[in-house]
Amino acid sequence: MSTFAPVSLSDGAIVPGLGFGVGTAHFGGDSPELVQTIKTALEVGFRHLDGAEAYKNEESLGKAIAESGIPRDELYVTTKSGPGLKDIPASFDQSLKKLGLSHVDLYLIHWPYDFPKPGYPTIEEAWKALEAIKDSGRAKSIGVSNFRVRDLEKILAIPDLKHKPACNQIEFHPFMYEAGEELFQYCKKHDIAIEAYGPTSPAFRFDGNRGNFDAVLEEVSKAVAQRAGKDKVEPSQVLLRLAAQRGAIVITTSGKDWRMKECVSLCLFALSCLTQDEIDELVKAAKPAPQRAFMKHMDDKDTEY
Repeated sequence: MSTFAPVSLSDGAIVPGLGFGVGTAHFGGDSPELVQTIKTALEVGFRHLDGAEAYKNEESLGKAIAESGIPRDELYVTTKSGPGLKDIPASFDQSLKKLGLSHVDLYLIHWPYDFPKPGYPTIEEAWKALEAIKDSGRAKSIGVSNFRVRDLEKILAIPDLKHKPACNQIEFHPFMYEAGEELFQYCKKHDIAIEAYGPTSPAFRFDGNRGNFDAVLEEVSKAVAQRAGKDKVEPSQVLLRLAAQRGAIVITTSGKDWRMKECVSLCLFALSCLTQDEIDELVKAAKPAPQRAFMKHMDDKDTEY
């Protein structure tokens, strides 16, 4: 059994439980180096690729897919509308053109905070545009990213709603678990899958402000390695396992071959589950919390989008 089991979405689609993201470290533009990085990710075993209009590298993603030689039906490809939210149909057409694809497997609204601006649609109008794209067959599934509960409520309250969001991609790691519990439970109640980005942030971010989290994570990593019969399990692997164990589709990224292989190696065996005590210890040690690396609007409880 894989550590990252496939996840079934509410629309019946099956998503590989582990995805390679081309944002964060790869944000900012197309390049031959990025094409090679994505091809390396595919070579070591990734089949789920997570992109976005805002990452400004969809052409590199499309070129890597084309040059990989991997059949399209073996890949799961996501992109998102962000800068183009004012005109989602045009944004989507441009994304498909840059990717060189006839369809994507998942299309997301990248964030909600632009919608109150002049000339932009409402959240409800934007969602109707995504429904039309899904109905056209050019996006197999549709969803959102960085949506709060109040933003999701607006979609689910649409009177003639045809397709609810299949997923919500959010920053998801121990320093955000308690603060994000309401959203987590809301998505669970409405069968909206969680896609976790930044799941390993506590191992690499919040320098000087992680309390005793590193020490607790190291002890849990040793215990997990012992149960798995391995000499060593990397702390980042434990954080990926934790996100998957909480039911999330895990999105990770790296420019290092060895770390990509480390992630994919987790798909080849079932890394033993964390015990509830270990999970509780990690969440308790994730102080001060909350700490968020991305999308600060998620903590805004008052602004309506």
